[in-house]
Amino acid sequence: MSNIELFDPRMPEVDVRPDIEQVFVRARQEAEKETVLPDGTHLRRVIIVTPGRLLVAKDSFPPGSMPQKNLEVFESLVPSRDKRRIAVIAYTYLEALKADIRKAIPSFDYLLGFAYQGHTVWVFEGHVSALEAGCRDADLLLVDSAMLPYLVPDWHKRAKKSMRNAIISTLARPGTSTSY
Repeated sequence: MSNIELFDPRMPEVDVRPDIEQVFVRARQEAEKETVLPDGTHLRRVIIVTPGRLLVAKDSFPPGSMPQKNLEVFESLVPSRDKRRIAVIAYTYLEALKADIRKAIPSFDYLLGFAYQGHTVWVFEGHVSALEAGCRDADLLLVDSAMLPYLVPDWHKRAKKSMRNAIISTLARPGTSTSY
C-alpha cells in the first residue's frame, strides 16, 4: 500500500465481536483515567479503539503547558465548565495511526486539547457493528467528514439513540465544523 493510499480515509475491515459493548465500556473507562509520570505529573488521554478492537492511549499535553490562545480556541469549541464525554468517528486504520496519527486523524490535536480540558475522549471508525456501542453515553459526537460516505445511511439515528446528549457535529477537513 502506498503512503497516499495508507492515509485515504475508508471504512477499514473490523473485528466484529459479540462483546463490543464491553470494548467500549473499557475505552470510556480508560479515557477517564490519567497517565501519571514519574515526576507526579498527571496527563489526560485520548483512547483510540482500533478496527482490531485494541485500545490505544495517547497522552495529552502536560498541565499548564497549553498556550492561552490555544486554550481559548478549545474553550470556544467545547467549554470545560461542563465536562463532556466526546465520541469521535475518524479513520483509525492501525498502520496509518502508527505511520502518522495526524495524517490519519487531522483533528487529533483538537482531540488532545479537549482531553487536556478534562473531557473524556474516545475515537473509533464508526462501523455499523460498533456504532451504537461507540456512541453510548456520549454527550457529543464528532464525525470526520471524510468518514461520512462510509457510514450506514441511518448512522445519525443510531448514534443519537445511544447518546446521553444527542449533539452531533461534523469535522470538515481541514478544520471547520458544522452541526448535524
